[in-house]
Amino acid sequence: MKIAVLEVRYACGLTLTDRVAIQAPSRLILSPRLSLLLGELEQGERRTSTRVTLDGLTYRVQGTPEVVLGSRLGFGERLLTGLQSVATPTIAQRRLNRRFAHMLSAWALIGACYIVQSTKNWDTRVIIETALLCVASVALFVTGHMCFSGDHETT
Repeated sequence: MKIAVLEVRYACGLTLTDRVAIQAPSRLILSPRLSLLLGELEQGERRTSTRVTLDGLTYRVQGTPEVVLGSRLGFGERLLTGLQSVATPTIAQRRLNRRFAHMLSAWALIGACYIVQSTKNWDTRVIIETALLCVASVALFVTGHMCFSGDHETT
C-alpha cells in the first residue's frame, strides 16, 4: 500500500488536496471524511479534473463508485497545468511574486550604488548604467506594489 496525493479541481475554482492510499493494482482508498466531502460537492459543483501524484508522476483518476488510478498525464497536459497556475496565481503566489519584485528592486538599487561607489572615471556609459538601474529599481518596486497587491497581510 502506497500513499499518494489526490487533487480534485472544480469549475468554481476550488481545489481539494488530500492524501489517499493506493491498494495493490490501482484502487484508491479515500478516507470517509474525503468521500463525504466529495459527495456533497458533486451535488452542487462540476468537477473539472481529478489527479493523483504518486512517486513524482501524475495520473488521471477514473471511475466514480470505485475510484481507480488511470493513465499517466501527457507532457502537454502537464505543461498546460503549469501555464494555468502562472496565469491565475493564488494569494500565496501573488505574495511571493511581490516579494520577488521588491527583492529585484533592492538589488538594482544596490547595483546602482555599487557603480557610483566604485567608478573612478565617469563617462556616459557609467551614467546611463546608473540611471537605468535606478529606473529599473523604481519600476520593479512600483510593479511589486501595484500589480501584486490585493491581499492585505502584514507579513
